[in-house]
Amino acid sequence: MKILTVCVIAVAFLVILMAGCSSQPGPATPVPTTIPVMTNPTLPPTPAPVTDPTLSGTWYLKMMGEQGGTAPVDIMNTQITVIFSSPSTIAGFSGCNNYNGQYTLTGQVLPNGKGIIVGPLAVTMKPCTDVANTETTYLQILQAAKSYVVNVNQELTITDNLGSVLVYQRTPYSQAAVPRGS
Repeated sequence: MKILTVCVIAVAFLVILMAGCSSQPGPATPVPTTIPVMTNPTLPPTPAPVTDPTLSGTWYLKMMGEQGGTAPVDIMNTQITVIFSSPSTIAGFSGCNNYNGQYTLTGQVLPNGKGIIVGPLAVTMKPCTDVANTETTYLQILQAAKSYVVNVNQELTITDNLGSVLVYQRTPYSQAAVPRGS
């Protein structure tokens, strides 16, 4: 029986010894972490949007020409307008319908002026057969705009990729012309 008692005591001692060597973990101590800032020195910083205060406001269409501006398009009695406002919003009256959308100044200097991208434009859908062709031509040239220039006479000329032009002035072209539907 003595051997049995010694064995029980030895096993109990080993159990106590093993229990003492393995301790329960205490509360976790938070490890401070930092989030690394990811930068790529090879990429240039994003430039600020290009703006031009000379464009701001309402312009009235004075002349429209296709084929490099050599084929004038008859403008009806209704005053066609374009309004440039911030941030990069364009709107106006196209002879029968109202339109609006976005424009972007590219910052490029092109042969016909400064770079511009217009559109896409949202246009109301009023049926106006008497001015439909003029309105369609106007909207096509405007949405294909590539460059613009404001001259010393305060005339704005927008040129599309085919050389067609829209020429505007700050004052209404005709006092009798009042936009329909505005």
